Amino acid sequence: MKSVFLVLILFSTLVHAQESSTTTTEIQAPTSEVSPAATSATSLPKVRGEFPKFEFKSYGYISFSQHETFKTVQNLEPIVRRQMDLAEFAFEGEYILTENSKIEFEVEIEHGGVGSTVEFDPFEEFGEFEQEIEKGGEVVLHEVYYKKAFKQGNTVLKIGKFPLFISLGSVLTKPHRYPSILPSDVEARMIPLGWTETGVQVEQKAGMFTGRLGLVSGLNSEFFRTYSWVGGGYQRHFETMNADDLATVASVEFGNVVKGQGIAIAAYHGDTTGNRYKVDKMKESARVTLWTLMGSYKYGRFGIQGEVIEGELENSDLVSKANATLGGLAKPKAFAPLGKKARLESVQVSYEALEDLTFYLKGEHVDTFAEVEGNINKNPRYDLTKKSAGLMWMWDTAAFMKVQYSREKTELDGLPETYQANIAFGFDLDRFN
Repeated sequence: MKSVFLVLILFSTLVHAQESSTTTTEIQAPTSEVSPAATSATSLPKVRGEFPKFEFKSYGYISFSQHETFKTVQNLEPIVRRQMDLAEFAFEGEYILTENSKIEFEVEIEHGGVGSTVEFDPFEEFGEFEQEIEKGGEVVLHEVYYKKAFKQGNTVLKIGKFPLFISLGSVLTKPHRYPSILPSDVEARMIPLGWTETGVQVEQKAGMFTGRLGLVSGLNSEFFRTYSWVGGGYQRHFETMNADDLATVASVEFGNVVKGQGIAIAAYHGDTTGNRYKVDKMKESARVTLWTLMGSYKYGRFGIQGEVIEGELENSDLVSKANATLGGLAKPKAFAPLGKKARLESVQVSYEALEDLTFYLKGEHVDTFAEVEGNINKNPRYDLTKKSAGLMWMWDTAAFMKVQYSREKTELDGLPETYQANIAFGFDLDRFN
């Protein structure tokens, strides 16, 4: 923890060392024609200039889907189900403090819900997880952070809860930036979707390059599961986050991935054992390491977006063993086994046929059992390929409709290929900018 405090002290010193760019003005009553007594009685109050000020953006969408699924593990005859989902509504605000600093936040309402809270009681038998569910969705402060730009050095400082520059799902957050319904349909099977963490990060620009280095809250391996690999370890279950193990995230970007003119490499590394609630279940380290190569580029009417993510979980067999005997809500049952290495590939090509009509093709693959260790066996059910096609129609300035048809196939023998058809209606006020 000493290194954490040293980093915070260093950043605090850097902030206070900069010249304040806050602009203020004073409006005073004229004194040449008014007596001192009158001036004292009628003087106007001090009025600040243009700061602070508030700006906001918003986006959201509702989706309709029809898909094939299975009744049980033993019954491999596909059945068709239909669903409606008020998938997401996000409100983004900015308190602009000066021309060089601001506070950004985003509140998300997912699936029209209110959410739930999990509590851990170490004195209930051998330690139990308790959860009170109010509604199936979630209202969450997805991000809130202070951002300071030091223009002389082309440096940016972020402190708070901010998006990690680690995947297309956490970088391309505005719906009009990608034609498909999600930037990636398979990221959630491997890592947290829309990943944000609490910590501190420094960005440094040098010409066309941008480097980022951050120290953030880590994952909790108690919630690693077969169906989402390390994605479930994202600490959103509890009111507070365990910070015994922190993680380092770094990236180098050329151009601008968000605006469709860049490519980047990124890395994430951090232990997860210290963040477990049941500390006696596992003593060995369980470090998570991720490497990502991603890009988004648009040339004329053609566009391409893609990413490759390589991941490794240290002592995955020991994590699986420790999780298999968890009690309470955290008990994974048959979903305890974890792969040592995981891999994801995604590529999407698009063509803007008209000014507001874009067609696309997308191919994705994820395998969270790319390599195993100990007594863990490979599970071909989680070696999955997904192919999609669809369109995005911006039928109003900030309103859109997205249509997507997908086919999904796993490497499990006997499990048939299934399809999914989606239609999403939404809006994105960021398109006005």
